[in-house]
Amino acid sequence: MLAVSGREGSARADPWRRQGNRVSPAPWPVLVRRGAIDRRPRPVGGDFADQAVPRFPVPPALAREFGVYCADTSERVVALTYDDGPHPEHTPRLLDVLAATGATATFFVLGQQVEKHPDVVRRIVADGHEIGLHGQDHRSLLSVSDREASALIRGAKARVESVVQTPLRLYRPPYGVHTSGQARAVRRMGLDLVIWSGDAHDWLHDAESAIADRVVAETFPGGILLLHDHRADPETLRAGEELPRFDRAAVLDAVLARLSDDGYRTTTVGRLLRDHRPVRSRSRQRRSRQ
Repeated sequence: MLAVSGREGSARADPWRRQGNRVSPAPWPVLVRRGAIDRRPRPVGGDFADQAVPRFPVPPALAREFGVYCADTSERVVALTYDDGPHPEHTPRLLDVLAATGATATFFVLGQQVEKHPDVVRRIVADGHEIGLHGQDHRSLLSVSDREASALIRGAKARVESVVQTPLRLYRPPYGVHTSGQARAVRRMGLDLVIWSGDAHDWLHDAESAIADRVVAETFPGGILLLHDHRADPETLRAGEELPRFDRAAVLDAVLARLSDDGYRTTTVGRLLRDHRPVRSRSRQRRSRQ
């Protein structure tokens, strides 16, 4: 069985097209709440807001193969997350903004980037933020066997932990995709799978204001917001697309200001899930970039 969290159906290295998988994820998330699955849209907005919410039982073992999508809460709190880093220029500037505003975030790092920039990842930890694992590199786990994927994740985990000197508890697979066997292997390593509920679509160049608008538009209580402090797969850029050159720190500053105006505070994924019940999803809506 394939556990899916589609990478928004964007042009960025679509793992389904590249791997030839014939997969058509549900048009709305499949959420696990209190031992049942809800087929419904994201908790706020969406084209299916008036749809009924059918439920059916899910075995606990199956639910554990799903990734955390958000948290079940009405409190105006969101987890801010960054993927693909650390980056020697972008990450420190983001950390400066977080320090100035008192906000916290979770950084899902790549082993190859940690090995290149150990001082940056150590600063992330020293500044009070959370480190999660994003893999050794950004290859899709659907391109390798479950056994090879398990070895890659385990090796990356050991490398990152040796630098940060703290155990890792969270894992986000590249492109948000994985198989059931890989999910079980990740759990045996003591890692919890984390995906996202809101996406900045910031792996291509765009205006800072447009990126901030997307983040705020996809914010809801208990949400997990996805941004990037680096693009780790520039080789997948397509004709007509442009690599990011916008000011990531300016985007973060704008997002935090607007979230604060709306009464939101940020937290780490780990703290969000300690304070509130996790909601798990097997399939995220895949959307084309407009």
